[in-house]
Amino acid sequence: MPKFLERFLEYLRSDKFFRLILVIFFVESIWIALSAAYPQAFDENFHFGLIQVYSHYWLPFLSHQPAHADAYGAVARDPSYLYHYLMSFPYRFINIFIHKQITQVVLLRFINIALFGWGLILFRKVLARVGTSKASTNLILMLFILIPVVPQLAGQINYDNLLLPLIALMILYSYKLIDRIKANNLSIKDISFFVGAGLLTSLVKYAFLPIFAAMVLFLFVLIVRANKGKFRQFFNQLSVSWKKTSILLKILVVISLIIPIAMFAQRDLYNLARYHAIEPDCSKVLSVKECMSYSPWAYNYRNHSDIIAKGKTVSLPGTLAYPFQWLYWMWYRLFFAINGPAYRFTNYPPLPLPSLATLILLLIGLFALFKWWRKLFHGNIKLLLLFIVSATYIAALFGQGYYTYRYTLVLENMNGRYLLPVLLLLAAIFGQAIALALVKENRRKAIIALMALILFAEGGGAITFIARSDSTWDVQNKAVVKVNNVARKVIKKVVVHGGKSYSTRLWFFN
Repeated sequence: MPKFLERFLEYLRSDKFFRLILVIFFVESIWIALSAAYPQAFDENFHFGLIQVYSHYWLPFLSHQPAHADAYGAVARDPSYLYHYLMSFPYRFINIFIHKQITQVVLLRFINIALFGWGLILFRKVLARVGTSKASTNLILMLFILIPVVPQLAGQINYDNLLLPLIALMILYSYKLIDRIKANNLSIKDISFFVGAGLLTSLVKYAFLPIFAAMVLFLFVLIVRANKGKFRQFFNQLSVSWKKTSILLKILVVISLIIPIAMFAQRDLYNLARYHAIEPDCSKVLSVKECMSYSPWAYNYRNHSDIIAKGKTVSLPGTLAYPFQWLYWMWYRLFFAINGPAYRFTNYPPLPLPSLATLILLLIGLFALFKWWRKLFHGNIKLLLLFIVSATYIAALFGQGYYTYRYTLVLENMNGRYLLPVLLLLAAIFGQAIALALVKENRRKAIIALMALILFAEGGGAITFIARSDSTWDVQNKAVVKVNNVARKVIKKVVVHGGKSYSTRLWFFN
């Protein structure tokens, strides 16, 4: 193998390269945070508004709809509230000294960037624990931060920025439990902390519940197999571990379980008991008139009313076409650029090279996974957990999208950012499958990695947002607009744009 490729692989697997990843991530995300006009497209005004609502309460247990909060739906029954409650505390502190809204927003954006960056560090540990090589791990993380919606999401106020590191922590804790189960050393403390952390994570965003359910079921099967169906032995093991636990730790264990259960029951279980849904329809909690102030609900309500008035139904061709539409728009909206509601969510198609490179890598990964799946998962139970968690989450995401489609006949819930919680997990699986297909082919591995980096660098990350935007997308500050205009001119000369509006038989962006 040529010396250049050897040196490239050596650098790719180094800690220096990972530090470069973090530097690039923080630079591009901070650029977005400082440049993008408020509110950004991914519901930033919704999240900031709820943070302001919770800043008036010391406890998150709301007994009724807060005043002037109808624009955010049925707030008191929203199962995804913990992010807003926690973020309300730095907001309260900021609000003491700073009253200009855009400055408050930017400072909260910085906190979100830090949370997302913490998630990258944790996911690096997750990938390492499943046997992904250092070179593959660093390559996966670099390509991940060069997906355009990643810095767009990290650089704004959004609960996904807290969900990401918490998912990584839950996976790492699951690995710890797997090791304890194998060693017949599982304790009540381990189970309590795991359950408590999982319930709290679901209160950040209830979309975590399918992931948590998959983890619990996976661990339960491992426990059954480890004890060969004889639970007396398992419970004796827990009893012994409990007796050996100090009184102080016992108190801590009980508290760590009772508080999350109480918080989960106050929202999710109460919703299930009274409204028969974890996230009840707004009109079941508030009046239709009040819910019409909540724009997403009002949009769906009008579309559904139109369906009823005209007697429309979901056709069989529409049902069959839906999975392909879903896949297409999920990919598209990982790489597109979008402005906020102030300019009617103007969006432009992905830049061609990074989006095309992703399709190529995906096809290679799927082929390798199909061919090597037995060898890939044999003996690697932790990688199998990633696959089950990812599959469960994607199935739930698809099901929710199809349910909404049947209700409105509008293609909704097809946002690529919804895949980010499991995208690194899928990348780890595909990466190891490709590595198996290229055993002892270090030259080919290096060439594929180098080509992927070059293609993603041609418009990936914040470059897509800058290249597709104009001055109306910027914070209306002379210095910000001037810097972004210079960046747009430079990028236009060095990056393949493909045009803001283009379409071919294989590339139907419009």
